[in-house]
Amino acid sequence: MATDWYPSQEGRIADGLTINCVAETAVAEGDCVKFGTSTSGQITVVPATAHGDAFGIGIRAAAAGLPVPVLVYGLYKCINSTVSATPLQGHACMNYANAAVSDVDDLAVVEAVSIAFSGDCIILGMLMQTGTAAADELLVLVGKCI
Repeated sequence: MATDWYPSQEGRIADGLTINCVAETAVAEGDCVKFGTSTSGQITVVPATAHGDAFGIGIRAAAAGLPVPVLVYGLYKCINSTVSATPLQGHACMNYANAAVSDVDDLAVVEAVSIAFSGDCIILGMLMQTGTAAADELLVLVGKCI
């Protein structure tokens, strides 16, 4: 089990940059989010549904059509995916969405990845600690930090 550096805090640990978006569909607190169908003057987001398609993490729940703050740079305590190889400190990570998990239950899950990415994968951030088991809580430096 990885050491929980912030045992009394869950989710967002420190902000670097949070942007205001509009939830195109309902977003739960802690959902990794991807771009929705944006219109003039606003950025819309929806919960991420596939491995590597998120650019940030919704830090508050929002119903469709309502504002949702999205952490695009900062520290967030994420959950290690159950399919991940051992996630290592300093490795890049991306969101992982399992088809068996509903969007409502979708937490910010991370998976260590190699340096060779395909063009359609978005790096969510960098792992700040090494995990040892599925469902470990791990600090992630969210943002394009590599």
